[in-house]
Order: sequence, then structure tokens, then C-alpha cells
Amino acid sequence: MHQRKINIGMNNKISEPAALKQLKNHKHHNPGRMTFTKRFPLWLIVLLITLLPGTSATANSDHITYLPLVFIQGTHGGNPQNRAESLAFYHTNYLIKNPPAINWTGSHATCDPGTTNPAFQQAVLQRINYFRAMAGVPAEVTFSTASNQRAQAAALMMSVNGALNHKPPKSWTCYTSLGYEGASSSNLYLGVYGWDAITGYMKDPGDFNHAVGHRRWILYPQTQVMGTGDIPPVSDFWSSNALRVFDDHMWDPRPQTRDDFVAWPPPGYVPYPVVFARWSFSYPAADFSATSVTMRQAGNQVRIDQKPVHSGFGENTLVWQIQSMSCGDPWPRPSQDTTYTININNVIIGGQSRNFSYEVIVFDPYH
Repeated sequence: MHQRKINIGMNNKISEPAALKQLKNHKHHNPGRMTFTKRFPLWLIVLLITLLPGTSATANSDHITYLPLVFIQGTHGGNPQNRAESLAFYHTNYLIKNPPAINWTGSHATCDPGTTNPAFQQAVLQRINYFRAMAGVPAEVTFSTASNQRAQAAALMMSVNGALNHKPPKSWTCYTSLGYEGASSSNLYLGVYGWDAITGYMKDPGDFNHAVGHRRWILYPQTQVMGTGDIPPVSDFWSSNALRVFDDHMWDPRPQTRDDFVAWPPPGYVPYPVVFARWSFSYPAADFSATSVTMRQAGNQVRIDQKPVHSGFGENTLVWQIQSMSCGDPWPRPSQDTTYTININNVIIGGQSRNFSYEVIVFDPYH
């Protein structure tokens, strides 16, 4: 049987049949558990599910990260080819203008994962579908009760233990098999929760997150069902998020997308608050080993660092970072619409070399 490998954590490796069994029986190589406590001076900690050979994460100035591991125009909205539509979509679908309270009912003391306000969950879902719609993939993801419960149990375990682990040991405080299932199939975030965690996953900062695996799972075209688990900051405990990104549609045929590829930022008009230092270009089963990318603005070359290619996080992806920016830097506010031309050459698809070119116009949605 052919077994396609997927990524759910830099320290984990599983094959397709195991993934289809909700990762219950996956094998791990060099687990390398990382533990982070409140004594560590960090602003945010992110853990992504990946299925790559073992490696460990280290801290930079303000992050520690791990990786885990269709929008059709006129149907889902968010048309970045039109500035006015992109602007309106940002204000109506990205911004949370009346943030609902989380109303968490659980308890660290009694190991109760609790529940959260359905309106809060819908705001998280809105943020997910905003990014998917703008990227041109199906933007009708829903949350299921089962996925939410697993994610909520996982989020509690991360919060109460002040650590991130896709394979939490039974010795952990508040350990449950439900939480284990959630942890092994979710993006994990410590120090941020709710819709802000979704933007954090899309940014994918951190020295060991150059494969942007969190982003790739959020934008994976086949995904139809996710689940969110959120714990607010309480007393001495971290806030946390677990975003369950594996569903029963993982191996479905690829649905129709706006473009052959999935890029972030996408071609067209993109508000600067959702443009990040790391840019990415995904194409299913593409070979990027000999690919080159150039980026120009007003005819001048933008200096970039092309990152090593890591397959297995959703679709195969090429990543580059703006040299003048740290991976967690916010995009500078532009004084006027600014066009960047991207040229990607020698992408091997089906044994043939293909080139791609597109423009991203970064604009200020508040001006």
C-alpha cells in the first residue's frame, strides 16, 4: 500500500493509514519534548503538528515555535483582485469589531476543559475562513462538536502544564486520552488564544518555523472541518489555543481553487496587517528543489532569503522571507498602494518545468 507521509510535529513521523485513524497509533522518532514555563521570558509560544524527522525548537527573542506536522469568486466573497472588495471583506470578515466574551466554563484546579461561548467560536471560525477565502481555497470550513471537544481538552493540558507537546505523557497534569487525540492532530499555541491565534499561525514566526506549517494546514484546500479549543489567561496559567486541523477529508481529491497554486499573501490587493515577513507559494506534488524566486518593487529587487523546502505540511510549499525583516515583524504601513512582482521559476510539476508570475498590491485598509 502506498503511504504518503504528512507532518504533524517537527518531532513526529506518521504514514497515511495512521493519520486516517486520527493519529492514535502513530510512531514517533526522537520525540524531543520541549517544555516552556512561565519563567521563560516569551511573548508567545506556538506548536504546530508536523510529521517530519525529529528536531527541537529553540527560542529567539520572543518566540518558541514548532510546526504541526475553495474560495470561488462570487461564492465565498473576498475577491483580492478588486481593491474595494478586498477592503470591504477585511472590515467585515477579518476585523472582530464587537469581540464576544469567551465565557469559559472550565477550571484548571478540577481539570475541567469546559466549554466556550458559541459566538466566540464563530469569531475564531470567521478568522479562519477569511484567510482561506483570500487565499482562494474553499472557505466554508465548519467546527464540529467532536473536534472542538478534543481541541478544548488539548488546550487545557497545554495551559495547565505550561508546555506544548503533540504527544503529552500520561504523567501530565489533567491528562486525558481526549486531550491526547486533540494534541496529536492540532496546531498548538501557548500565550495567545482565540482569533489572534489564527493570525499567529498564519504569520508563523520563529526560527524553526520557516516551513510555515501552521499556515499550510489552515490553507489546506481539502479541509472541511476543524475544531478550536481556547483557554483564557487565568491566575498563573498561560492562555492557549488548540486548532484541530485534521479531518476525514484529508485525502479527498483536491477541490477547485481560484488559482492552480495557493499563495500567501495571494495575488491581488491585500491589506498590510495580514502581510507577513514570510511569503509562501504552494502547489500540490510540486518539486521545488531547483526553484528560484525573485521579488521586485517599482523595478527594484527586494532582497529575500529563500528557505529550505520541507514537504509534508499540507501541500508542497516554497517559502521566502524579506531580508530586512525579522520573522515576527509586522509589515510596515504603506503610504500608498505598493505593488510587488513575484517570479517563480523552474517548478517541476508532473515532470515538466513551469514558471509562475503574479503581483501582490499591499494597501492600507485604514486610509
